[in-house]
Amino acid sequence: MIIGLIGAENSHARHFCETINKKRLWADVSIRYVYGADDPTECRRLCDEFGLKECGSEEEVIEKSDGVVITYRKGSLHYEPAIKALKAGKAVFNDKPFCTDLKKAEEIIRFAQENGLLLTGGTNLKGLPELSAIRESILPGSVVTISFAADPASEYDGYWFYGIHAAELCLTLCGYDFTDVQAFRNDGVVVSQVAYTDKLCMLVTTPYSHDLVISVSNGGKTVIHRVPLSYQSVGPQEFVTMAKTGNIPWKYEHFIKSVELVSRIVQSAQL
Repeated sequence: MIIGLIGAENSHARHFCETINKKRLWADVSIRYVYGADDPTECRRLCDEFGLKECGSEEEVIEKSDGVVITYRKGSLHYEPAIKALKAGKAVFNDKPFCTDLKKAEEIIRFAQENGLLLTGGTNLKGLPELSAIRESILPGSVVTISFAADPASEYDGYWFYGIHAAELCLTLCGYDFTDVQAFRNDGVVVSQVAYTDKLCMLVTTPYSHDLVISVSNGGKTVIHRVPLSYQSVGPQEFVTMAKTGNIPWKYEHFIKSVELVSRIVQSAQL
């Protein structure tokens, strides 16, 4: 399987190269092509370190590859290459944030579903193994608090770039059937209340946070989890497994609801 990268600036491009080309977890899989106009210097580094060939366009990467990984830092740039790769019949990993426009996210998903195409992506944090036990501890009446980083003033589409992490973790732990979203901003801190019929999830993000902390309160007892950020190989492993098995690792609904949730946070907090 030949994989192509679209986007070089994001550290996730390097993570894919390290997992696939350096660790050689799969003898028949390699990343060979990259289009990195978003960061030409880093693009050349990736080519030199991992034996990639620089392409002159997204279209060239898509044409030469069996699968495409889109890693632009700005989610607002993901729609065009994702649609082009899917229309070419390629397996696609669409990195976080999946998209910054709900209608465009729905269009990407609808095209993949209608044509039986392989598509995954989003934050790699949702695949951390520690989440399974945390999810099992969430009961009717639970209050879940997710604390992580996000900067409403980020040059990469503001809150979207990192806020999507907390949003996808909320959906992974508590489900997609949230009923209400209320959020407010105090300088760089954003607090969001995501209500469910039987539970509540609070998202607390700040530009200065470096740790992922998830707490679950049931009755008078609160358990705090400091989750290790060992995510670098999660996305590559999910993508290659999907391509080899033909099975998508996440419901397509996950990506639509994640874009919807961040959209509602941005609107509520006027970010």
